[in-house]
Amino acid sequence: MPIRVLIVDDSSFFRRRISEIVSKDSTMEVAGFATNGKEAVDKVSELKPDVVTMDVEMPIMNGIDAVKSIMSTNPTPIIMFSSLTEEGATATFNALDAGALDFITKNFDDIARNRDEAIELIRAKIKNISRQKFQASRIARARYGVSSFSASTSAGTDSSATAKTALSFAQSSRNAAGSFRKSSDTVSSPGGSVFSSRPLDRNSNLTGRTSSVLPDRGTVASRFGHNSSQTVPAAGIFSQPAKKPCSVPEISAVSYRASGKKYSLLAIGSSTGGPVALQEVLTNLPENFPLPIVIIQHMPSTFTASFAARLDKICKISVCEAKNGDVLKPGTAYLAPGGMQLYVENRGFQKVIRIRESEPTMCYKPCVDISFESINKSYGGSVLALILTGMGADGKEGCRKLKASGASIWAQNEETCVIYGMPQAVVNAGIVNYVVPIREFAGCIRREVMNT
Repeated sequence: MPIRVLIVDDSSFFRRRISEIVSKDSTMEVAGFATNGKEAVDKVSELKPDVVTMDVEMPIMNGIDAVKSIMSTNPTPIIMFSSLTEEGATATFNALDAGALDFITKNFDDIARNRDEAIELIRAKIKNISRQKFQASRIARARYGVSSFSASTSAGTDSSATAKTALSFAQSSRNAAGSFRKSSDTVSSPGGSVFSSRPLDRNSNLTGRTSSVLPDRGTVASRFGHNSSQTVPAAGIFSQPAKKPCSVPEISAVSYRASGKKYSLLAIGSSTGGPVALQEVLTNLPENFPLPIVIIQHMPSTFTASFAARLDKICKISVCEAKNGDVLKPGTAYLAPGGMQLYVENRGFQKVIRIRESEPTMCYKPCVDISFESINKSYGGSVLALILTGMGADGKEGCRKLKASGASIWAQNEETCVIYGMPQAVVNAGIVNYVVPIREFAGCIRREVMNT
């Protein structure tokens, strides 16, 4: 069965444009349209789509309120379409807080190098989000107390089998990670993590679960500047791999014992689902966190300043959009500006951020691989690097270099990722020390870095 998409927008032009993108892919179909948030809520209940594309600003009921209503009644994967403005950024982050899984900017030309790549990105995001119904159900349980799995079945899946699987999933992971820390504009989720008592390899000092991972076929070629002449088809960038047997130790803050390694920097790479994941990690770090933090999140240039300011208000540590010449300081997180590339360089005994223009052929702006390679040159093995949820494989080559220098690499576990693309790429490359549920990251980081 094709992926059924409900398109919600008060603009007839935009509804038609998204409809064309969806309809020209044989694996998808338009389930229906809605012109305002109230109509969207009714259509989700009536049509049971696999995915909803949702505008933010609409009459009668806006997109944010519509997301809240849908997630509290008929949990469904939702992608927000937002304008490239400061107000659009704030509204988008509020929609993610409400339960939307991802967002795309309405200016297609600004999210890719060409129109075909932009169309492929939109299709890829819809396809990947359609597979995240358990994530939508988890968010609905955590934020709205919804226990039923009411969205329609995914393409090619028997409805009764899906219902049984969903019930089993709900029973086995009632305390699963998946939402973020309580703040003034969020709803807190139950504590706990995805963790079992199955023993690991006898040489491990941990007891926990092992995480299945996926092979990274169809990943992107190197994004480094010296290889920027290499072009990669859009399908190769956004396709997601199939499963293969593999296992990596999964850790919990309760049982984790620090390695004793000394660190000078915490580096984080993320993409789809990253804003919520980053908020979960950063809001749970203490004010006296002893390391500087460098964050590479795939995000439009008009969004990063607003996102950094938002995080700074709700975190104990300081968070800022990185600027050229910033000297890295402990207890401060530096978010790479969208559309640019962030490098870390040595200046005497100081580590300094350099912000440079992206070359037209660079796939990601900012790019985790590029930043992590520069971090490796400046810090070597004294880095704890995290790869969080996201499509593609950005970060794999940068982590490979860091690992060769002795750095520690942790990846978000499959169950709590919106998209298990970037984490699975580094796991399958054999360079990850541990996988971690999103709600366990901060506690594990505190134990590893601060021994607390």
